[in-house]
Amino acid sequence: MSHSLLEVIRWELRKLIKQRFLFLLVFIYPLLFIFLFLYMYHAGVITQIPIAVVDQDTTKSSRTLIQQVAASPQLQVAERYQDLSSAKHALIKGEVYAVLFIQPEFEKDLIAGHQPEVVAFYNNQYMSAGTIIFRAMSSALKTANSQIVLQGLLEKGMASPVAQSQMQTIPASLHPLYNPTLNYLYTLINGLIPTILQIIIMMALVTSVTRDRFAATSYQQILQLANHNIFIFLLGRILPYVLYFVFCLILFDTVLIAYFNLPLNGHFILLMLGGIGFTLTSCLYGIFFGLTGSTLAQAYGSASLVASPSFGFTGLIFPRLAMNTFAYIWGALLPVTWYIQIRLDQTLRSPNMMTSLEPFVYLLIQFSVMALLITLHLRKIRRRLI
Repeated sequence: MSHSLLEVIRWELRKLIKQRFLFLLVFIYPLLFIFLFLYMYHAGVITQIPIAVVDQDTTKSSRTLIQQVAASPQLQVAERYQDLSSAKHALIKGEVYAVLFIQPEFEKDLIAGHQPEVVAFYNNQYMSAGTIIFRAMSSALKTANSQIVLQGLLEKGMASPVAQSQMQTIPASLHPLYNPTLNYLYTLINGLIPTILQIIIMMALVTSVTRDRFAATSYQQILQLANHNIFIFLLGRILPYVLYFVFCLILFDTVLIAYFNLPLNGHFILLMLGGIGFTLTSCLYGIFFGLTGSTLAQAYGSASLVASPSFGFTGLIFPRLAMNTFAYIWGALLPVTWYIQIRLDQTLRSPNMMTSLEPFVYLLIQFSVMALLITLHLRKIRRRLI
């Protein structure tokens, strides 16, 4: 058995090295994407988002308001305009992401107790930037409003302790859980890289399987090397891919943990087992699509149709609980959905053991179903060739 397995592995490695597209897809693209995205998102958090200010009051109060907004590390007052029309034009052109509009007689109305309105327009097409702008502006405007009101009370001759006591509000203590620094490397990249790897793994295995399937000898030669043993046939073909892609995941995790200080609140062994299970299951998906596609184009099309939009169904950018039935089921059928949950559990969340094992159960179900379907299909092929 070991000799047959080694022969199948050698066969697969020779084909892998000789086929240029497959070589690039397996050995170059994963590392390229990992380091490219790590470089792109190395800052981790979004800062200095350019905004514009239209100050039609130009008083001490309006300047205090602008200074407080400019002090926010997430925002940068990049432009100042005299009218709202010019600021709107800059927003449409993409030169700024938000406009802060301070109306005329802002200070006068504030002193008179008329509660003047400060208007902020922000581009929410870019949801991440829009959310950060909303949060930063809300915090800055609330702080500025308190300072302005306090200063007004002090100027009226009210003692500082009395003025501060009149401004007391219900205290709120907000604590973002699991990712308190709001670092995109810990969440977005933690899911984006596995999603890209899932696409690459499936496409690589589709290429490998269809290469032999549509060859003149079909699967006859490689089945002979495996002594017509389906287990050896499958294991020998996927083992080189599994080992290399697991190495890529280990490298990715090592860089995140050692260089970018990704927390490891769970168990590293579970993180490793999750990576192996994810890679194995994705390989079986690729083999299944390669075996069942009636043409090469159909095999590639089926794999890309399932894998390509998967990031939208994993729950990272839109909660799965809020999805409709179709989207929820689609996400549940993807290996990467459960692998991302494993990654977040073992790095950021640190759940109990029962909760940690739940995504492993779903991965095991997917692996078992795909292995069964592939085995049944290969038995038909073996009967035809023997």
